[in-house]
Amino acid sequence: MGRTPGDPAFDMDRADDDAPLRLEEVTAAVLCGGRSRRFGADKALHVVGGRTLLDRVLESLAPARERLLVGKPYPLDGARFVPDLRQDRGPLGGLETALASAAGAWIALAACDLPCLTVEYWRLLCSHARDGRAVVVRGPQGRLEPLAALYPRAALAEARARLDGGLLDMQGLLRVLPMVEIEGAEVEARCGPTVLHNVNRPDDLRGGPDPCTP
Repeated sequence: MGRTPGDPAFDMDRADDDAPLRLEEVTAAVLCGGRSRRFGADKALHVVGGRTLLDRVLESLAPARERLLVGKPYPLDGARFVPDLRQDRGPLGGLETALASAAGAWIALAACDLPCLTVEYWRLLCSHARDGRAVVVRGPQGRLEPLAALYPRAALAEARARLDGGLLDMQGLLRVLPMVEIEGAEVEARCGPTVLHNVNRPDDLRGGPDPCTP
């Protein structure tokens, strides 16, 4: 009898499988527990082009096997709220919560303030998944993008160890995790120049009705 996504035996073996990872096998986890101090309001609910920033990120992950909201309990269909296992531990705490709560062997971790992410972006990352290593993009400024990345379940042990030691830096985590790195030029060629546009302040939304339009 064959194994399918959702079968525990399938999920135990999947991170070591040589077959290409499919987005439909991945658990999506959107971090939405931030306080939006620089934005001045709850940016997850800010409407751009008729949709909230949170809705836009979730849409990019629509094909995923399940979608988790980590941090705040927004009432949205098709997404399951998961409270942080540790309060006030930032994105690394959210990653720990997502990995501990995921049904599958991989998670797609996204911040709620990346409204230009697309299904194509996540499929590109899945195509690079290898041997249980995180898949992370190096952005246009040369900095790794930990909040629009794929993480295998195996990353949970390192995330927990760093949190236990009071280390909260996501860049520090990436320095010690086995990782596949994707150059920003490849991402831009496949997904456009705005796919990783980040909304931290209201100024980040100026210049047009849709920040995702080049």
